[in-house]
Amino acid sequence: MAKEDRVIPMHVIDLCSCPQSESPMVLLEDERSARWLAFYLPMNEANRLARALGRVHGHVPIFDLTEDLARRLGAALVRAEIHGDERGVRATLVYGRSGDELSFDCHPGDALALAIRAATPILAAETALAHACPVNGELRKHAVRRWLAAVSPADFAKAPDPRGDREKGP
Repeated sequence: MAKEDRVIPMHVIDLCSCPQSESPMVLLEDERSARWLAFYLPMNEANRLARALGRVHGHVPIFDLTEDLARRLGAALVRAEIHGDERGVRATLVYGRSGDELSFDCHPGDALALAIRAATPILAAETALAHACPVNGELRKHAVRRWLAAVSPADFAKAPDPRGDREKGP
């Protein structure tokens, strides 16, 4: 990313259809839940991202190949960067190898999917946020409803104390 381009760590919160156009779109949120980024994806990218999110079963051979090539070349995915320019939203994958960083242009949905698979950061530049689709109340409600449908009371159960059965002090 350009030195003057401020970045915001983001995470994918939903993959859904736009209520108006029914086109696939992805919603990202910053770590403080203060900013949202939503943009449209081509159907093939949305399908691959759905697999990375575990919404659809199956593997994506091109992702398997990409990860295998990186591993054999001694590189590891460091982060996915989402940018904006005069053409719209675009993405870059940044790999680390022997202390160097190697950047590769990538489809935005595929960059998100590969970052999710590798559990690496997703960073959005202010230039990407300038191209963001407005996130209205309906999209926010949809994301919350989807999350509520996926959680269960067990998700909120108290985790066992890692200290064992020791008596807890004040």
